[in-house]
Amino acid sequence: MRRLFAILFLLVAAVPFASAAAPDTAVSRRDAIYDNIDAYARKVRRDWNIPGFALEVVKDGEVVLAKGYGFKSRERKDPVDANTVFQIGSVSKSFTAALVSMMVDEGKLRWDDKVKDVLPEFELYDKDMEAEAEIRDLMTHKLGLRSQVGTYFPNVGYDRDEVMRMMGLVEPVYGLRERVTYNNMAFLWAMRIVEKLSGMSWEENLRLRIFEPLGMTSSSCNGEGFLASENRAEQYDCSRGRDSARVALLKGEGRALHWLGVVGPAGGINCSVSDLARWAEFHRNMGVADGTRIISRRQMEYLHSGRSITSQTSEKMTLYGHCWYIEQNNKYRVYYHTGTTWGHTALCVFMPELGLSIAIVFNSEVPNGPRFALMRRIIDLYRGEPDRDYSAEEFRSWIKGSGGSSSPSGLTIPYTKTVPAASAIAGRYTKEAPFGDATVSLEKGNLYIKVGSKGWKHRLFHVDGNRYRFTSDGHTYPVIFRLPTGTSSGEFEINWGNGEKLGPWTKTQ
Repeated sequence: MRRLFAILFLLVAAVPFASAAAPDTAVSRRDAIYDNIDAYARKVRRDWNIPGFALEVVKDGEVVLAKGYGFKSRERKDPVDANTVFQIGSVSKSFTAALVSMMVDEGKLRWDDKVKDVLPEFELYDKDMEAEAEIRDLMTHKLGLRSQVGTYFPNVGYDRDEVMRMMGLVEPVYGLRERVTYNNMAFLWAMRIVEKLSGMSWEENLRLRIFEPLGMTSSSCNGEGFLASENRAEQYDCSRGRDSARVALLKGEGRALHWLGVVGPAGGINCSVSDLARWAEFHRNMGVADGTRIISRRQMEYLHSGRSITSQTSEKMTLYGHCWYIEQNNKYRVYYHTGTTWGHTALCVFMPELGLSIAIVFNSEVPNGPRFALMRRIIDLYRGEPDRDYSAEEFRSWIKGSGGSSSPSGLTIPYTKTVPAASAIAGRYTKEAPFGDATVSLEKGNLYIKVGSKGWKHRLFHVDGNRYRFTSDGHTYPVIFRLPTGTSSGEFEINWGNGEKLGPWTKTQ
């Protein structure tokens, strides 16, 4: 009995020491993870020659790391911090989908409502598809259009209404819901539905329904909002060099800020990494922010449910929901969306099973490599996996890659080697609405083109034969002319970049 008492005494006496040791172990592990992420973030920046970026990691509701790396402006050497504003590109799509889900929550809409019934002005090239398209099809990339069609319509100087009308003139290449083909401009129709049902602009809906309730104090919309942010990151292009990533500062209209405003519902939100992390946490918490439910759990589950398989291998399958990718691999499930604009990229991530959220924003138009390298390294750390240098792997693959595949031109005017006289090219041209008239002028030996409702004028450069090019709002457009010899007639076409067949402008004088 005395021996049993002694044993019990020793066990009881040992309890405080064990309890005291647990917090120290947890703190040590947390510090080790912080140090690992911090060091790896610096390595990723060096690997990819990134001027600056910001990273935030949230575990079980606690901010583990919120930090900037490098500079907002490489030229001025001013550092990035957790409140520096970046453009988040296509991560914006998840915000528009969330606004639509709020309309469903309020009983104003159903996901399977026909778009045409809610928005009579909705038009597609194929009238059967126009009649059958549902609200959910707008945000799951299932309208049968070639991928990225219409992306560069705004850069010439068209507004949202004009771009939506242009989209109705684009011939589909697939049937409705036949496959996922990524498209930005379909979100303009989703925007119009939200505006019609709420009586407020898309921008005002974002502010009142999302930004303010979630405490996203640095967030804004479109080019104007970005320029109004004093603590904002510059924009840098990124290109593949022989053995390194090359970056170049984008200036003036090369930043494509007009495009940012037009494409707003699909890619026009600006925010800090801390605000973006709040958005990830909002989704991880299934529509609850600071204890207040903003979107019903049912609608959050709908947004997070995969609607189509986008890729599948023996190791993983990736689905697309309402503006979230859902990757299920042989180790874990992760929800994410990427974003890219002119000179900025982003990644927003949440993992319910790990209680983990990650937000990353770059001021360099880098490919997916560095974004996913950071994401996977952080996930591995919290899963207890050995360190793996995803960045080095991704960089080696990227540096050996090619420029990517090109889309068909959509042009109907054939190429000829004959170079038209500059005086023959100059003149006025017309095209039906929403395209409007265009002018080509000859000034001091140089040709200039004015096209688009904004009335912007740009230098027209000769390429070869009857092919020319001009650059507007950060995008370069090939142009081809047909000018019959001995006549004053003629026409030109613009290659919009993704196989859009929209026909020529016809010369009137």
